[in-house]
Amino acid sequence: MAYFLQLLLNAVFISVLYGLLAVSYVLIHGLTRRINFAFGALAIVAGYTTISTAIVVMLLMPGEPVVAIAAGVLVGVVHTGLIGGIIDRTVARPLLSAGSLAVLVATLGLAIALEEAVRLAYASRELWLPPIRHAPLALGGGTVFPVQVSVLNLVVATLSALVAAGLVAFIGCHPFGRLWRAAAEDLTMAELCGVDVGRVLSITLVMACALAGFAGAMIAVAYGVASFYGGFVIGLKTLFVAVVGGLGSVGGALAGGFILGIFETLWSGYAPLGYRDAAALSMLALLMIAFPEGLCSFGTRQPPV
Repeated sequence: MAYFLQLLLNAVFISVLYGLLAVSYVLIHGLTRRINFAFGALAIVAGYTTISTAIVVMLLMPGEPVVAIAAGVLVGVVHTGLIGGIIDRTVARPLLSAGSLAVLVATLGLAIALEEAVRLAYASRELWLPPIRHAPLALGGGTVFPVQVSVLNLVVATLSALVAAGLVAFIGCHPFGRLWRAAAEDLTMAELCGVDVGRVLSITLVMACALAGFAGAMIAVAYGVASFYGGFVIGLKTLFVAVVGGLGSVGGALAGGFILGIFETLWSGYAPLGYRDAAALSMLALLMIAFPEGLCSFGTRQPPV
């Protein structure tokens, strides 16, 4: 039982991060009814930027690892947000009236270009964060198998949960969230009612890219490594998560992230690790077949919540 509880505890922080990445898909799909494949690559870019910045700050300010990591996360999020602004002007706006296939191909090419740019910039090497020594927090379980959590993972899970809760509140209560919901329900009608659809799309894309960057930064901090070859798999998983949760629902995407995170963690603990990705994608595919409108019963044409 202690081992099972430890696995569930480990699943919490990765579940929130999967959910945040899935929300990036929801934010863009809600407005454009298009799939953007670049979010997984943006998470990889943010991971490299975060660790690179943290290493530089550690060299400039020895003995201040918390400041270094915070600076790395901030730079990583801002960097991906700026990339989102560039994507808006060079890819999203020109293809806004194009078919979904054109957007899919363009963003897939963009994802490959971003991953290859990172690979070439870092000479095909992974980037490791210097280890930060701290004692884990014991939560119980006795002396045979103590249930514990690292301080770093606890901070990552807490920050990610706060960002997720803040995003749900922002979409539900902020005036911009009301504009986003109106445009997501009917883009043409919102424009006829005076909503600046282009501005809403630009802000949403920057916000979605920054959100993907935050998730990538948190993954890099939690695991202590940034790798250039995992962007496509991460992006594909979180796209499935978004569809399973309901592409019209921010809350559904977060719920789908928990389904994937818990499934992968339990599989890693009880089944062969080499089959984890195949099993996770198969499970998500079966859920998509069984619940085509999403587990939360939010269709893509319904008002998002």
